[in-house]
Amino acid sequence: MGILPRRGLDLIRRRLSRLALSRRDIDRWAVVYLLASGLYPFLGASPPSGPWPGFLLHSGLALAIWFLPPLARRSPFAALRLLGETYLPFIFPLFYSEMAHLGLVFYHQPLDPAFIRLEESLLGGQPSLGWSTTWPWPWLHELLQLAYFSYYVWGFVVLALLLASPAVPAPRRWPAMLAFVRDLSATMLVCYTLYTFFPVWGPKYFRAGPVEVEGWIFTRLMRQIHEHGAILGAAFPSSHVAATLVPWWHAWKNVPCLRAWATLQLVLVAMATVYCRYHYVVDVLGGLLLGGIILVLGEKYGEREKRQGSLRSGPGPAAI
Repeated sequence: MGILPRRGLDLIRRRLSRLALSRRDIDRWAVVYLLASGLYPFLGASPPSGPWPGFLLHSGLALAIWFLPPLARRSPFAALRLLGETYLPFIFPLFYSEMAHLGLVFYHQPLDPAFIRLEESLLGGQPSLGWSTTWPWPWLHELLQLAYFSYYVWGFVVLALLLASPAVPAPRRWPAMLAFVRDLSATMLVCYTLYTFFPVWGPKYFRAGPVEVEGWIFTRLMRQIHEHGAILGAAFPSSHVAATLVPWWHAWKNVPCLRAWATLQLVLVAMATVYCRYHYVVDVLGGLLLGGIILVLGEKYGEREKRQGSLRSGPGPAAI
């Protein structure tokens, strides 16, 4: 009777060891983020339901991420392999929504006054307050609101191009996609962590109010999005800027024909954050700095595949 349990344990151990070969850094980062942010409400303010429901949810998600993406990466089905590599950005809306209470754990008031003083000391004023009154042009307002909205889809566009563009040689497509998802995921996880410890509302919500310039389709669309989905305390650093810098770099590196468009996209998003009063200029600088640091660290220390993979053949099972 003792032999069978030992054989069963050996089988489980071997399977877990093989599964560990398909586990990536983004899985480990996500698990650490989930467990840490699940514990924060025990240290201070917690949601009305108390800290335990959120902690149990986070623990369950952490357990799922520890096992399910590695399993999906070993699947014979291309769609599951792709989902196993790209699942984390689909969880970002949950992380963002939790800023409503995580931003109150350590501070009961936003840190905007300190950021306003910093910006005024650096720039002699607040560009977010005067820019729209100096250039009160509806066409510019509409263009910048379009750029700000495009952030929500731009990452998926670059992801699709990395996997399918003829400009990317077939052997490089899967590694390029992995590197992009790695850098984007790391950037957003750091942003959400900083929002917890440095809650900043931004000029629109702290004092200034919305821009008093007319617009059309995207101006109205962004107004609806912010009226029903904006979370106070998620301004520094600007995730719009940081998470636009990441696809800009990966497009520049892998899809040369996209360089001009990606650069224009980055410039317009950075302009929109200030003109539309979503962010202070220091938030934009913080987003550029954060995105740049993540890209450098990713290039230097990021995982490398031992053997290449693709949607057709499947990714290499091991990473170093």
